[in-house]
Amino acid sequence: MNYNFFTAHNILLSLIILLPIGLLISTGAAGLIVFLLSIFFLIYSLSKNNLYWMKDKYFYLLIFLWLSLIINYFFSKNQELALFRSFGFIKYIIYIFAIKYFLNKNKNSEILFIFLSFIVLLVTFDIYFEYIFRKNILGFQSSDSSRVASFLGKELKIAHFLLGFCLISIGYYFEKFKNKSYGFKIIGYVFALIILASIFLTGERANSIKAFISIFIFFLIAKNNFKFKSFLLSIIILLPIIIYFTSERIKGRYDMYLPQKIENKNLIKIFKESLHGAHYYTALEIFKEYPLFGVGNKNFREECLDEKYNNNSYVRISERCSTHPHQIYLEIMSEHGMIGSIIILFVIFYSIFKSFENFNKKQNLIQLGAIMFVTLTFIPLIPSGSFFTTFDAVIFWFNFAIMISYNKV
Repeated sequence: MNYNFFTAHNILLSLIILLPIGLLISTGAAGLIVFLLSIFFLIYSLSKNNLYWMKDKYFYLLIFLWLSLIINYFFSKNQELALFRSFGFIKYIIYIFAIKYFLNKNKNSEILFIFLSFIVLLVTFDIYFEYIFRKNILGFQSSDSSRVASFLGKELKIAHFLLGFCLISIGYYFEKFKNKSYGFKIIGYVFALIILASIFLTGERANSIKAFISIFIFFLIAKNNFKFKSFLLSIIILLPIIIYFTSERIKGRYDMYLPQKIENKNLIKIFKESLHGAHYYTALEIFKEYPLFGVGNKNFREECLDEKYNNNSYVRISERCSTHPHQIYLEIMSEHGMIGSIIILFVIFYSIFKSFENFNKKQNLIQLGAIMFVTLTFIPLIPSGSFFTTFDAVIFWFNFAIMISYNKV
């Protein structure tokens, strides 16, 4: 047996590689991997007296964010609901720096990007397979016939998973072959188009829009100019239109909104008739009730039950309750108030700004892919998942870790 496998760097690599697999198995599996990765990295750092990462400015920023979550806990209406997310956020901070340490110290970190690219291509293939045969390669079937769930089975968020890792993989490919011939660049564009099309085929509207915007901007910014770039960017623009007119299932997913808006031209009325309208209204009202600190992390689901948020001008107000309000800004505002929202958004947008500054100097396309995902997570108006759930948090902070790993402190 080669005991060299059991070095700290190889254990870190193994745990990081397991993250996307864990997400495809269950959020519980992913959460366990994050916990193990954080514990191992912390023990390793302490045993080697190697705690320099705690002097990193991004560590201080994230600790500041964590302290705001702890303060939020003490103002939560139901502290039991907020306890784990508030105090437990420390594991994501260690998780971020475990990834950052690995990328900065391990010469074999390329293995991670190769594996991520493999997972991205496997999931992409599986989406096409399920779209054609109505079940994925393992026999899983979506709970909604108009949508594709792939390896996630009943969970309808495979597009979010794919988007969370494909931008890094696309960045890795173009970074790896940036000095190669046009042929390599064309192959990269083709794969990006295949991935983008698969995201649209899942039927996840919000993630499809985010994928289109992020991939288009990625190629617009990336300095890989060649004579076919304008043509390929045009194809990216045309791709959603082509899919819409050639897929009845996808057309049906969008027709429930588009024709009605064009015909009525009364967006306020349509908004008040929608389920998102009921969620958004409730979140805004909660923010008005608790403007400074919000109702507390994970407390939207309980506070929304109060009858004072019953406004019959919103047609689906009886369905206003959910685990979260399905819009990231409204979730943060309603649960963390003005103070918490300012801190959370400052930490994230400051990190994005400094990372983009570094990208402009170094032109690392892996970093650009991560920047695109982190930034597009906070695109206004578009519906979103819950920022603090395990599934979303594992993917978001993974991209965040990669984004800041290329910055000079």
